Amino acid sequence: MTDSRGPSDPGPDVPGTRSTETQHRHGDGVGRAAGLTTLSALLPGVGLLGTSRRRLGLVVVGLAVLSLVLVVAYALTNGLTTTALQTAADTGRLRTIMVLLVLGTVVWVAAIALTALAASPRHTSRGQRAALSTLTAVLCLAVSAPAALGVRYISAHVDAVDKVFDAGGGTVGGGTSGSTPTSVVGSDPDDPWKDLPRVNVLLLGSDAAEAREGTRTDTMIVASIDTRTGDSVLFSVPRNLQNVPLPRDNPLHRVYGPVYDCGDQCLMNSIWTEAELTAQEHPAWYADDPTPGQTATREVLSGILGIPIHHTVIVNMRGFADLVDAMGGVLVTVQERIPIGGYTYTDANGTLQLDPTSDYEWLEPGTQRLDGRQALAYSRSRVTTDDFSRMRRQRCMVAAVVDQVDPMTMLQRYPQIIGAVGDNVVTDLPQEDLDEWAGLVLEVQDGTMRSLPFTGANIDTVDPNYSQIRARVYEALHPAPELPAPEPTESATATDDAAQTTEPPAEDEPTTTEEPTDELEDVGAVCD
Repeated sequence: MTDSRGPSDPGPDVPGTRSTETQHRHGDGVGRAAGLTTLSALLPGVGLLGTSRRRLGLVVVGLAVLSLVLVVAYALTNGLTTTALQTAADTGRLRTIMVLLVLGTVVWVAAIALTALAASPRHTSRGQRAALSTLTAVLCLAVSAPAALGVRYISAHVDAVDKVFDAGGGTVGGGTSGSTPTSVVGSDPDDPWKDLPRVNVLLLGSDAAEAREGTRTDTMIVASIDTRTGDSVLFSVPRNLQNVPLPRDNPLHRVYGPVYDCGDQCLMNSIWTEAELTAQEHPAWYADDPTPGQTATREVLSGILGIPIHHTVIVNMRGFADLVDAMGGVLVTVQERIPIGGYTYTDANGTLQLDPTSDYEWLEPGTQRLDGRQALAYSRSRVTTDDFSRMRRQRCMVAAVVDQVDPMTMLQRYPQIIGAVGDNVVTDLPQEDLDEWAGLVLEVQDGTMRSLPFTGANIDTVDPNYSQIRARVYEALHPAPELPAPEPTESATATDDAAQTTEPPAEDEPTTTEEPTDELEDVGAVCD
């Protein structure tokens, strides 16, 4: 018998079947959920506004927008550069930012995940659920990765600042507790350098495994910086300077009198160790001085040059190689063959010699990018040259490092760079002055840099004329104004023109490279 009701037509609710309209509706629901989830990843909580969690979304969006407005307003009010420098200088502020960054990221990730859950349609296929879950995970990772990188950068910076400035209360070699903030000596908060037209910083190279202990000051450079223009002059003092004057109020004056004199054993680079030994024998003389070696070195050099030295920076020279490697190398012009590695010995004449049987290689002349090991050899070697050539190369290295520190390199390699700084540099610069000093360094990069070394070419290192040295320092810091060149007369001009047109050009004229003179001149003149 035939069924009069016709062929069977199962309805849409029969298990195992689904109408095309329903499939499209669920597909559209997954697409909408993906779009709202993506919106929450672009701005925290925006996607929640299109779900049943709209009120929560309003709160999250409000907090995000308010935070962004406050940050932008503060940066625009104080200036982007000032804001960045002030933030970098304030480790307390950085720690707060790090905590807020972590909390904000947690809220942001939670908003993305909640948006995906609230916007997801009730009935979805396994593939659709997997696709939405994958998108949510990717978006959460996308907003978490920059935050994790930021936390890493901030943590590295805070650790380095605490090491370099020794926030626990010591100075270079022992503590910064007695350091006077030089950048706030004036009464004008808008011009903190107003009452300090020049600031003088002593740069010491240390041979110690750590810069705080056993310092041997074979590298002594005083950088005098014009706080208005950033123009600077580097004064190099040789390590073998003899008969150095001792300040009357320094305890070493009680031992040696006004001059540190005991022949060729009493050299400038022995002052630090001499003060440390004297402090062990007479601790009462140094009751108020936790760093007798640093103090004595700074005071003696100040007397030699005739200028106040406001602060000291000590660089562990062996760790200097790590800093150069972290920067990606440094570009310099090598002017003489320099050995890398190997052993040295002193011959019968007292001359330093390179052991030909040891393992070494040569750094050849020419402009090239040096890695850390090469840069250290360039700055330290004196076995085939002398102390004065080494001093010249050290000034070139200081100038090259300052000139080649650029924002992009700092950003890309910041954790490595700041880590190398923290492990190998200590200073008595007040930490509260860090933003002012960072701004001054930017001025130094744009200013001129000149150098005046004191070497055997311009002084007698055995019996120096310190009045003459101080006079040369004064002239370097207070140059006489340049007189305008006299205008040429008509006859002189005609003569010059005739000479230029009648004399044949020289062909294949040999070029000569002049030895750098130890006079006041631009650093580039002796480094290029």
